[in-house]
Amino acid sequence: MPGKADVVIVGAGIAALALAVELQNKGISTILLERQKGPEGIPRGLTFQPNGLAVLEKLGALGRAKEVGSASQILEVKSWEGEVLLEADYGLLEHPQNYLLTANATEIERLLVYLAEKVGAQVLWGASFQEVLQNGGRADGVIYEAEAGRDEIRAPLVVGADGPQSHIRTNLGAKVKTKKYPDSFLVGLVGPVPGLEGRARQYQSPGKMLGIMPSGPDATYLFHCVGPRSFDRVKKEGLASFREEVVQAAPEMADAFTGVEAWTKMAYFTPSFIQVEKWVGNGIALLGDAAHTFHPHAGQGVNLALEDAVALAGVIEKCKVARDFSQTPLLEYQKERKMRADVIGKHANYTVTYALSDNWLIKRLNKRALHKLNKDKKLQKKALEITAGIFEKKPGLVTLAKIGGILP
Repeated sequence: MPGKADVVIVGAGIAALALAVELQNKGISTILLERQKGPEGIPRGLTFQPNGLAVLEKLGALGRAKEVGSASQILEVKSWEGEVLLEADYGLLEHPQNYLLTANATEIERLLVYLAEKVGAQVLWGASFQEVLQNGGRADGVIYEAEAGRDEIRAPLVVGADGPQSHIRTNLGAKVKTKKYPDSFLVGLVGPVPGLEGRARQYQSPGKMLGIMPSGPDATYLFHCVGPRSFDRVKKEGLASFREEVVQAAPEMADAFTGVEAWTKMAYFTPSFIQVEKWVGNGIALLGDAAHTFHPHAGQGVNLALEDAVALAGVIEKCKVARDFSQTPLLEYQKERKMRADVIGKHANYTVTYALSDNWLIKRLNKRALHKLNKDKKLQKKALEITAGIFEKKPGLVTLAKIGGILP
C-alpha cells in the first residue's frame, strides 16, 4: 500500500478526480481516499454549464461526456399551467461551449477515474478518513481505515473534497455559515421524453419546481421539489402518486416512468447554502462542497468545483516548486476563487427564493423578471453569464436589480 505522496485528497468525487488528473499531468504524485468501494452505482443526472464543460475539455473528457449525455441550448421556464415564461438561449453566450450538457453522473465519474489512473493517480476505494497527521503545526498526511486495518499516508498537502459535512474542514477550524432550505427534492433518471431534444425544461410555481433535462439517448434527468415532505412520506404516498404529481405539471412525462418500478432509482435531499470563511490552512485546502455548497437551482455546484480544481492545481504546482505548503502561498487559490463562489451562491439563493416564494409581491416580481429577460436579449445574456459561471467581474447592484425585475 502506498505510504507517501505529494498530495492526498480525501474524497474521490468529480472535482477531486479532476484535481488528481491536473496534478499528475504536472508531475505531482496524488493519492485519493474514498470510503465508497467504487464509483457510485445509483443513476443520477448531472448538468454541466459552460464553465464546467471548458474544464472537461481541458481534461480530455468532453468528447466522451457528449457521447453519454445530451446537449441543450435552450433552457425553457414554464408556469405550472404550461405558460412559457422564458426561453433562455445559451447561444447568446460568447463561449466555445454555449450549451448545457446533462449526463449520468456515474458515467462521468467512471470516465474521470479512468483518466486519473491512466496518468498515475491512485484511488484507494473503501478507505475511510480518520484524522489529519500533524507535524509542527502543519498537516503532514492522514490516517485512514480500510479492510486491512488502519494505515497512514504522509503528504505535505491534504485536500478536503469530502462534501458539505467535511471532516477536513472541521480540522481546519473554518467558520461556516449554513442556511438550510425548507424544501426538499427528489432526483433521478427516468425514460426518454419526446420533443425535448436540444431543450432543458423547468416548471415553477409558488412552492413547486420541476426540472426535466434529456440525459443521453434513453434517459431524462428529473428533479422535483416535494416541499417539506420527508422521503418516507413521499414513499408512503406511492410511486404512482409521485408520477401523477409530475405529470400534472408536465404531461409530456406520462410515459417516462415506464420501467421505474422502485424508489431505488430516486434520491432525496434537502439543499443547503454553505459559506465557508477559510478555504486553506497550513498544509490543508478545501475543494468542492467542502468549500461551498449552493442550491442546485443554480446548476453550478459541480461546475464551479471543476474550475476550482484547475486553479488549485496551479497553486499547488507553485507550492511544490517553492517547497512551501503553508497557508500563505495557498491563499492565492482562495483569493482567486472565493469571489466567484460568493456571487454564484448568492445568485442561487436569490433565484430559488423568487421561484418558490408564495409572497404575492415576490411572485409578481419573479414573473415580471422572467418576461423581461425573455424580451431583452442583452439583459438575458448578462443573466446567463452568471448562471453559466463565465462572468468576468462581480455584477453590479443595478445589473442584478434589472435581472431581478426590481428596476425597469
